[in-house]
Amino acid sequence: MQGSAIAVTDVGRSVALQTIVDAFGDAQQPGLSKTAQLYNAIARMIAAGRIRDGEKLPGERDLCAALGISLGTAQKSLNLLMRDGEVERQHGKGTFARGTRRALSQLWHYRFRDPRSGALLPVYAKLVGREQVDGDADIIRALGTDGGGFVQIRRLVNIDDRFSCWSEMYFGMARFKRLLRLPKSTVESVNLKQVLSDEFDAPTLAVDQTAKVMKPPVDVAKAIGVAARVTCMRLQILATSRRREPITFQRIYVPPVDCELELVDAPLENTRSLAA
Repeated sequence: MQGSAIAVTDVGRSVALQTIVDAFGDAQQPGLSKTAQLYNAIARMIAAGRIRDGEKLPGERDLCAALGISLGTAQKSLNLLMRDGEVERQHGKGTFARGTRRALSQLWHYRFRDPRSGALLPVYAKLVGREQVDGDADIIRALGTDGGGFVQIRRLVNIDDRFSCWSEMYFGMARFKRLLRLPKSTVESVNLKQVLSDEFDAPTLAVDQTAKVMKPPVDVAKAIGVAARVTCMRLQILATSRRREPITFQRIYVPPVDCELELVDAPLENTRSLAA
């Protein structure tokens, strides 16, 4: 019985290892460090369900041998994945894909830090709605006119079960209409900027951000669990791609909290700025 169990475990590990090897090859980009490539490979396989919730990942030395990377690179990638809520490391047992909910692997505008430890808090996004809408003055000013209107994607963003933020993202219908038809999993627990890059060849290369303290709309206040009279911080973010083409306009409402929000330029990604 014990030998049979070990054999199954070994097979499972070899499948997971091959999955990571394949994804690591796909994640290679000029100028991207090996640490970032491994981070992206594992995070994307978890997001796609290729590495299941609770599944044990290959050991650090197995990753090194299979991928031709140093032990330090493997350790740094796994530590970053743990920091961002993608995996959990159990002493004496190994590293496991984090169960039940899938945390965003690329935080961008939700980089909240624990006031005591300073660690980035895990972030979970829930799709509230997506539909075709007419744009208001701010949206049209940011993205320009579009005869078909705009795709609106609304999400409730849970920060480590401590508080929630509200997100509204807008995209021009002419180019991004297919966002309305993509599977729910593709637009829920993922960074939508990554979806634009992967699905539409529209990478976010820069962002312009403004912040204002104000009372949120009544429906937003209700969604994030604050009284209508409470003031929140509203971020407005215009993302641009090649040749400064505007691709998305976003509003984020953040309630009063004791966590610091790290404001960054794009393309931030914690993985892109890592040393090799």
